[in-house]
Parts: sequence; structure tokens; C-alpha cells
Amino acid sequence: MEQSCTDGTASARAARSKLCELASIPDSEMLLMGDSLGGAMVVQLAAESAPRGLVLQSTFSSLKEIAKVHFGFMAAVVNAKKLDSATRIKAYSGPLFQSHGNRDGVIPIELGEKLFQSANEPKTFFTVRDAGHNNWLTPEYMEALSKFISKLP
Repeated sequence: MEQSCTDGTASARAARSKLCELASIPDSEMLLMGDSLGGAMVVQLAAESAPRGLVLQSTFSSLKEIAKVHFGFMAAVVNAKKLDSATRIKAYSGPLFQSHGNRDGVIPIELGEKLFQSANEPKTFFTVRDAGHNNWLTPEYMEALSKFISKLP
């Protein structure tokens, strides 16, 4: 049986819809958070239906660009439109809190910064000092995130 390859957004949409149903809230009241690949998923969702806020951690500007980091010339086979977060985030105009470890060896901070530059205001970028890809949950990060959440409309 042949299966088609998707970028996962259909599953993310279904999960968001079910969560809204279970919590009895509209999309517009939801705070979306995504880490790494999950960040690319929630950017797609936020571009389609604006949430109350968007939190991104250690994510990238596009699948093609992160493929270039890890696979070099082999990234040529990646469709440039797949998970192009830097383009899709332009459709979201709500509050954004984005963070990235400055020693991330999986997704270089430069790709996170490129995504952030594409985003609309209001936006905040928080650099997690001395953090890699998986050890960013620091007291300083939690304080900055708490400030962001407390200011949401």
C-alpha cells in the first residue's frame, strides 16, 4: 500500500481543533507553543487562524535551510515551499515570543533569528545563554516567558 508524505500540518490542525473542542474555546483564545520541528508546525497553524499568542523555541526559518545545514547539497531535493516558516509567519500578526539557545548545534541560532526577522510586531526574541538544543529551560527563560504570557490580551 502506497502512502503519501505530508509535512504534518494536517495532524497539527486536527489536534488543535480537538483541543479547542475539549477546552470549549475558540482558536483565537489558544496560546500555541512549538519547539524545534513543532515550531514549524505551529507557525503554519498561526498563519491560518491567529491564536492569542505564539511561542517558538529553537525552531528554523525553513525546512530547506535546516536541510542545508545537515545534508549540504542533498538539500536540493527538499521542496522550498515545505515548512517555509519565514514566509508563513508573515501571515500572523499577533504577539510572538521566540527563543533560542546561543549554542544550539542542531538548529543554529541564525536560522531562528532569520525567522524572527520575518515576523510582524509585536515580537520578542530571547537568547538562552549557554544553551544548546535541549537544555533551554532555564530560570531566565521561564521568567521571560512568564512576562510575555502575563501581557497577552
